[in-house]
Amino acid sequence: MKPRYLLARSAGDLAATDAEDLVQTLVRRANEVYRVVVKDPEKQSWRASIRTVLDVLLLAGLGDVMVLLEMSTLSSDARIDMLLVGSHPDTGELSAVAVENKQWSMLALNPRTRRITHPGAGPEDSQHPVEQVWDYCRALERQVPMLRGALWGVANLHNASTTAVAKIMPPVGQLRADVDGKRVRAFGDTTDRKEFAHFLSTVLSAEGARDHVRRIDRAHVRPSEEVMHAAYEAVRGRRIFPLLDEQRETVDKVLTLVEEGFTANSKQIFIVTGGPGTGKTVLALELLGILNGLRSSAAHASGSAAFSATLRKYVTGRYGGVSDLFTYFNQHRHREPNHLNVLICDEAHRLRKTSNLRFDKFDQRSDIPQIYELIQAARVPVFLLDPHQVVRNDEIGSPEEIRQAGLALGIPDEHIHHIQLQRQFRHNYCPEYIDWLEDLLGYKSAPRPWTYKGDFQLLRADTAQQMEDYLRAQVSLGHSARITAGYCWDWTHEYRGGRLVPDIRIDDWARPWNAFRGSGRYKIPDRTLWATDPRGFEQIGCIYTAQSFDWNYAGVIIGYDYTWAGDHWKSVNNKHRPTWGPKRHQLVRNIYRVLASRGRHGVVLYSTDHSTRDLLAELKIPPVQDALAALHEEHPKAAKPLSPLPVQDVLPW
Repeated sequence: MKPRYLLARSAGDLAATDAEDLVQTLVRRANEVYRVVVKDPEKQSWRASIRTVLDVLLLAGLGDVMVLLEMSTLSSDARIDMLLVGSHPDTGELSAVAVENKQWSMLALNPRTRRITHPGAGPEDSQHPVEQVWDYCRALERQVPMLRGALWGVANLHNASTTAVAKIMPPVGQLRADVDGKRVRAFGDTTDRKEFAHFLSTVLSAEGARDHVRRIDRAHVRPSEEVMHAAYEAVRGRRIFPLLDEQRETVDKVLTLVEEGFTANSKQIFIVTGGPGTGKTVLALELLGILNGLRSSAAHASGSAAFSATLRKYVTGRYGGVSDLFTYFNQHRHREPNHLNVLICDEAHRLRKTSNLRFDKFDQRSDIPQIYELIQAARVPVFLLDPHQVVRNDEIGSPEEIRQAGLALGIPDEHIHHIQLQRQFRHNYCPEYIDWLEDLLGYKSAPRPWTYKGDFQLLRADTAQQMEDYLRAQVSLGHSARITAGYCWDWTHEYRGGRLVPDIRIDDWARPWNAFRGSGRYKIPDRTLWATDPRGFEQIGCIYTAQSFDWNYAGVIIGYDYTWAGDHWKSVNNKHRPTWGPKRHQLVRNIYRVLASRGRHGVVLYSTDHSTRDLLAELKIPPVQDALAALHEEHPKAAKPLSPLPVQDVLPW
């Protein structure tokens, strides 16, 4: 059984431990258990905060209560500073208190956002600590059902005055509606310590503390019945289109294997491939909803932060806990074998060789392939991918890689199922568009003329301003649209004077890349929400913020890294990847294929290269100026073209 916390000792034993020895032990254990490098601020937090809670426990006569340090929430990489474990003094049943330590000495509540302003908070302030510890309690309850109703929460603001703490709590400051004020509290500095001790004595006793810790250690971790039901309601309530043909075949096969009650030794792997718009994600969500409706533990995994964040926000809605089911590939690196019945690996072309993180030290790294970890995590792993969407050197997701991993783990070839999705949903107006696009970019045949005459609009622009004018007019009519670009310009991540830097400059047109971190003050979305927040239109997206999403209309700026050289495409290194390696041409081409397949109703192509623009004209792609004129004739109220703005006035709008 893998550890679920860094250290478990009685409060008395910890109080008798040298503070610096304790910190060094926690640093070593963090390396062993969570494979993380502990930074100085966290070490300082341990030095400053742990003792303040131990003193309160001793004051309350609870020296034999067990203290679990850095307890995992078991659903993400978030950790609970301290979990105090014992029995409830009234019932004798398991009782535990989650403690979130804060060293804030000065704090204030923003009444509009309910977030906390304090030194070092940054422009977005910090989550209310009471709401944070409440979220941790709920997450832990959802993963370990035996803790449901047995958890309490405390925000330990040991450097803040009692007066300051009172101003962020009801009735002065309102908490989120779902927070149970009877089960979660906040306490300040020395004048609040006796009240803190009294609270602990009403919900904790030391009786059976060690036995309860052993029960927590052995508890099977899985989503609670409540979460599985909520997932079923949330996902099934948002069905986009009915499953057809090979999609239904996939779902039926997976369900059959789950319902048969297979054993751990009869693992089955599904590899589902399909191009852009073939409904891979809808299939994944349908599976997630149905399986949780059957009370069969299933989770969704992705390699994209933007994709997972958007699913959490837009799929889960009001259903608490469902967001925990949307995970990242590397979160399964320490999962017990066959912990889940089904793990749905969406966007599996983004699989990496290992789950090692960029800043992992040498002794924290593992040679275990990420594919092995995902296959071992569930009885039925399902991989959904498009091999032509690999856009990085370290992405290895392909049907053959997954198949070979399964065989290497001893899974018979007949238990590895490959299903190909063919039916188009995103480009249902023009199913042949993807084939034409692949010919244009040099996947199969030579570029061929655009002869389509239906509702789907493929257009070419002679300038970036023309592209923006057309897309802005579509936005003014209620359509979604974004502009994306290849990595051919520098990227200034920080704000300057409250504005994003317009790094993408083409003649007299300049725009910024999407923000790395958003700003509520300046109404700029975070990179994880750029694709879905309407304000994202004012920035230019990249492959990582655009992949997995689509809009009514998409504009693509093809940079100097992929240009037409008369009879073939030429690729060169760009700003983002100065040394692509031998797969450069394939990866750059894949990037533009992904970007140019995001528009459901229309796509506008613009190249900074004159020869490439000539090619687009020779292929008889209609000019965007004509389409914009027709749009204004049909819709006089559509947004009119903007004059080019001086660079310093690009943002904010």
